[in-house]
Amino acid sequence: MAPEIFQRQKYNKSSDIYSFGMIMWEFMTGRRPFWDRNHDTELILEVFDGLRPPTPIVTNAPKGYIELMKECWDSDPNKRPTADDIYKRVENMQLEESRNHNKKNPTEIIKSSDIGPVPKNNPDAIYKSRPLSAMINSAMTLKSSRSQSNNLEKLKRRFDVDLTEDYNDGRNIKREKLYENEDYLTEEINLDIDVNFNKNEYITKEIDFDIDTLNY
Repeated sequence: MAPEIFQRQKYNKSSDIYSFGMIMWEFMTGRRPFWDRNHDTELILEVFDGLRPPTPIVTNAPKGYIELMKECWDSDPNKRPTADDIYKRVENMQLEESRNHNKKNPTEIIKSSDIGPVPKNNPDAIYKSRPLSAMINSAMTLKSSRSQSNNLEKLKRRFDVDLTEDYNDGRNIKREKLYENEDYLTEEINLDIDVNFNKNEYITKEIDFDIDTLNY
C-alpha cells in the first residue's frame, strides 16, 4: 500500500504505480515484499518513513529495471512515473534485450541466495485481503505520539551551552550562551569569575540570576 494512503489521502493512479513497483520487485526476486516481517503498525510506520524491500546485490534484471522500480516507489506521488512512461521504458528494455540476444549477449542468469522463493514466510506476514483502517489509525496515532515525544526532547536540549574562556588581566571570563532554535531569541550571559593565581585560596562568588520564561 502506498505510504500516502496511511495519511488518509485518496487512492489514485499514483498509488497504483507504487503497487506496480512492488510487483516489479516480486517479479525480480521471486519473493513477496516484506516476507520476513510482521505486517503490523511498526511496518506501516517504517514504510511511511521510507522503508522499501531491499534490492539484491546480484540481480538478473535488465538495465534500467531497478531504476524504474525505485522511481515507482518514490514517497512523493508526483515524482512517480505515469503508466505511459512505464510502458515506453519497459518496451525499450525489451528491445535492448532482443538486440543483446541477437548479438548472443543476453542478460546473464546468475544464481543468488537473494533470488528465488523462500521456504516459509513470516507467519505474521499477511497478504490476504483484510480491513486495515484500524491498523492505519493505530499507526498514525503512534506516529503522532512519538513525534510529540521527540519535540519535547528537542525542547529540553534547545539550550546548548557554549563556554569560551578568555584570560584577560588575571581574570577568567566565561561566557555561557543559551541557544534556542532560529525561531526563538538568543540570550547571552557573561559570568566573570575572579581567579587568584598567586594563592591557593580562591574567592568564590555565588551569582543568582533569573531567566524569564520565554513564551513559545
